[in-house]
Amino acid sequence: MKDIDQSNPEVTQLIEKRAKVIEQVFNRIVQNIIRNQPNSEKIEITDWKFWIPSSVRNLWKSTPIKPLHPWTPTIKIGIKNNHTVVYIPDEFDLGIASQSLITVTAIDARANGTTVENLAKIWQTNIRLSFSNAFWGYEFDQRYPKHRWIFSAIVLGVGFLSIFILELIRKFLRTWDNKLRKKLKDLTESITLNPEAVTSSNLNEKANNSNKKETNNVSVNSNKKKVKLLLFLNEIFKIIKKIIKKNKWFYTQLSSSKEKIILQQQNLIEQQRNSYHLLLRVSFIFQLFSLLASLIIITLIFRDARFLSVYLLRESLNLMFLWIVLIILDKITDFIIDYYLHRWANQAQVINPTSNRYTLRINTYSIVLKQATSFTIFILGVYGSIWLIGLNLSVLAGAGVLTLALAFLSRNLLEDMLNGILILCTDRYAIGDVIDIGGGMAGLVENINLFVTSLRNLDGQVIAIPNSKISTVINNTKEWSRVNFTIKIAWNEDIKKAISVMTQVANQMQKEPEWSRKILDPIEVLGVDDVSHEGIVIHVLIRTQPSEHWGIGREFRFRVKHAFDEAGISLGIPHHKISVLNSPNNNDQSLAYFFPEEDN
Repeated sequence: MKDIDQSNPEVTQLIEKRAKVIEQVFNRIVQNIIRNQPNSEKIEITDWKFWIPSSVRNLWKSTPIKPLHPWTPTIKIGIKNNHTVVYIPDEFDLGIASQSLITVTAIDARANGTTVENLAKIWQTNIRLSFSNAFWGYEFDQRYPKHRWIFSAIVLGVGFLSIFILELIRKFLRTWDNKLRKKLKDLTESITLNPEAVTSSNLNEKANNSNKKETNNVSVNSNKKKVKLLLFLNEIFKIIKKIIKKNKWFYTQLSSSKEKIILQQQNLIEQQRNSYHLLLRVSFIFQLFSLLASLIIITLIFRDARFLSVYLLRESLNLMFLWIVLIILDKITDFIIDYYLHRWANQAQVINPTSNRYTLRINTYSIVLKQATSFTIFILGVYGSIWLIGLNLSVLAGAGVLTLALAFLSRNLLEDMLNGILILCTDRYAIGDVIDIGGGMAGLVENINLFVTSLRNLDGQVIAIPNSKISTVINNTKEWSRVNFTIKIAWNEDIKKAISVMTQVANQMQKEPEWSRKILDPIEVLGVDDVSHEGIVIHVLIRTQPSEHWGIGREFRFRVKHAFDEAGISLGIPHHKISVLNSPNNNDQSLAYFFPEEDN
């Protein structure tokens, strides 16, 4: 009855009341006929396909139509009180008297787009088939009293088995996705350095191990001529490399920097993860469909619930198709996001081939953009599902108004979102940066979205900060970092010698393979910052790759102390003036100055 305004609660109640009365009359007639036919002969049926419900049998065109059951009463059309009615005449052999089943009105005819006479004929045919199916159902229950439950149990078992198999596939996909996620995390961590993970001791161990390896290699190559030849070729290679490095564009075209390789690997891993996520979501939809299919088959098995089967089948197919299309659209959007982000990063990497900034920004923007598109598509899916189910659009409109009202009331969430967008657009920080926003909140950025930023501090604690609370940010690892080093030597030491020793230490580190790539520029000596009785303060700077300044600074301090000890340069020691009184009764006094001996 599509033309009837069912949004009116009074109309809806009348329709439900009328349907309930018709159902009660129908069931009462069926029970009366069954009670009055206790000794009827059973019809011999050998073909098991006969018991398949008509709605399913119609799928096979070659299957013969199920005949009417012998107990099926005659259904006629007549006039009663100037209205067309569908009724049952007197049938004493079945034990029933004449009674009306349903009145066909002009409103019913308009709602179904036909005339009263045609609608009465349609309802007459449907009612006869309903009586016949009810009696065939009773016949089946008498012959096979437990078969409906057995079939239902089998259907549920098959449904749960398919869900279990799909879950095994999903578990396999999740395992591979976790491996890819760990690989991506390790890839990101390879260009970022967690400050608490680096100590001078383990760095020194690496240096000692590398020195041992070099010593062992040299000892193995005992032939001096071969060693000289290798050294000569190595020097030629270094000269050629320096010449090529002078032209940045030419160098980036010929060589694949670590950052460029990481970008390519990152793109490949992200696209693989997108494929796994697509399969995971589609398999989840099929799990739900397996459960719905089991319920649909069970509704076909039980006659009283059979009217739900067509509705469930139609709605489940529509919903499954809708969500599969939306999931594919969501994943296509993820593929497009990753593709264009990596294309932008590859183009930007040419300008600054040694920067890891683009990898970190891709890691951050990819997560946020995917979350935003997935949320949008999810909202579209919810609205589409509600529309397909057939809920009133006025209810949806009311829900939309309520959503807008809640959005305007949720001022904090809006502030978080707006500030989160500004943080991303201005590139204040990204996942993998080490930042300090004041108030004791500092650490490694582990996650960021439009609403919250998560930091992990040196104690391993995760700090979740609303984006609206973030204003001033100190980013310790953006673009490049710097070792800000000061040392205080004794006031009577040779300043030029101390500076020369520190310069030699820095230059030696820059020549070593472990540190050469991490140190961007030679040491910058700012000079003497302070001269006092405590000593002389010398200030130097070393520019490094992002987040590498902690490890380089620790190693540099370790080596400078060792080099100063070897060069006999002592660190600053405070000097004091002491006054001594000769006699408490004498105003004269002598002054004594004590200077500490030099450190050996």
